[in-house]
Amino acid sequence: MGVDLARPLRRNQRAGRPVPVSPFAPAKRKRFSRNALIGIGLWAALWAGYYAFPVNLFDPRFPANTIDLIQGLRAYVPIMGAWVALILILVRFRHVKSWIGGALGWVMFYAIVGLASSVFVSIDVSDATYFGCMYLSIVIVLLAIVLVPNPLSDLRHVLTFTWIVGVVLTLGLLGVIPGLGRGALSGYEAPRGLIGAHQATGEILGMASRNTGFARYAAISGIVALARVWEGNRLVRLFWAVIFGASFYSLLIANGRTEVASFVASAFLVMFVQKARRTFFLIGGAAAAVLLGIEGFYGWFFLYLTRTGRLDVTMTGRTRTWEEGWKLFLRSPWWGFGFQADRFYLEGQHMHNAFLHALVQSGVLGGGALILALLAVWWLTIKYFLIRQPRDKSLVPPEIPGVLLFVTFSSFTESTFAYYSAAWLLSAPIFAYVLALDHHMRRSSAKLEGEREFRRRAARRSFRGSESPQGIGVGPPAAAEGTGH
Repeated sequence: MGVDLARPLRRNQRAGRPVPVSPFAPAKRKRFSRNALIGIGLWAALWAGYYAFPVNLFDPRFPANTIDLIQGLRAYVPIMGAWVALILILVRFRHVKSWIGGALGWVMFYAIVGLASSVFVSIDVSDATYFGCMYLSIVIVLLAIVLVPNPLSDLRHVLTFTWIVGVVLTLGLLGVIPGLGRGALSGYEAPRGLIGAHQATGEILGMASRNTGFARYAAISGIVALARVWEGNRLVRLFWAVIFGASFYSLLIANGRTEVASFVASAFLVMFVQKARRTFFLIGGAAAAVLLGIEGFYGWFFLYLTRTGRLDVTMTGRTRTWEEGWKLFLRSPWWGFGFQADRFYLEGQHMHNAFLHALVQSGVLGGGALILALLAVWWLTIKYFLIRQPRDKSLVPPEIPGVLLFVTFSSFTESTFAYYSAAWLLSAPIFAYVLALDHHMRRSSAKLEGEREFRRRAARRSFRGSESPQGIGVGPPAAAEGTGH
């Protein structure tokens, strides 16, 4: 029986022969794998330690109450999760080489150098080492998830879980703001009326609420909702439309200026990535821009961003902090001063710049590796999401470049990926997903090339057989077909 060379081939394990795949075969349903469930559990453990501090355990009055007990205990849940991830890495160690030499390994190198500086250089060894271990926990968990033959779908589930966390945080904060007191929302006059802005007042279960953090949750939730509101049935689209509306309103009242500007840029990228709707988005966006200009929106938006109608060249004092941070970096340029160095050496100030923050914490060696990792992830994102999209569009969900752009853009005025933070927890799986997508595309290309080469060899053997003196139409022996690839 001849082989149809026009169809893709797969191997019949029992017969040892390549047989054509039926184009009418039903598609397999994607289910949660064991690795996906483990990944979600480990990522939940990382989130469990958010906004928890080890100092609670060393307080003589600990535990003062139930909330104090919970806050103290959960401070070490991410490190316990990393310990479980380390065991998985040892079990899956044969796959480590293909990952540790790339961008994920560079992020790990940043964490290791920063952790070493925390132990040997920092003036507050205990706190610096703790936060270094927390950051390293994120990288270890990601490495444990990707050390399987095909981690792409598993990482997609982890990302979905991450988006759910962002949505829950956004809606949760939006719901509790009225209970934070009269100072939770303050207003200022604008051409279109009074604008409310969420202020950092009050506590929720022992955790303080900040408008910039609230804005980050809202912006990322809004980006994800904007990407997904165009897909699925009416009920699904309605759900994401409601999430987008709530997220946009939350972003508006949070009034995080960097987050608002980053969200606008990310929203444009999300729409641009969707090639099937790109023309519609461009025409609709141009028409909306003209109408907004006629209504005087841009003047109002400028006042909303600046809050005073004037540009602040110091960026709310950030430029002065950057000057002090740069001087601090020059004191130890190679390996930095360890994690949380800005808090320890700059009198409690926050660096508010992820790139400078990384250099201060881990020096040129570690900070440079982290920046290179970010550049590598961006190159692969541009390659697969913008330039050469795969035929299977489910592999390139548009929210991924949108969220990545938001985090990168906001990193110029916030520390985001430089330390253990909500922004890094919300975006770190993107690093692993993009790298896993590259692995998947390379393997697929190699497999396709292998199939093409097999077909070429089979065609040559068939041609030689047809010209043989034994007769026309005699194909290659069955054994040769079975072992030709």
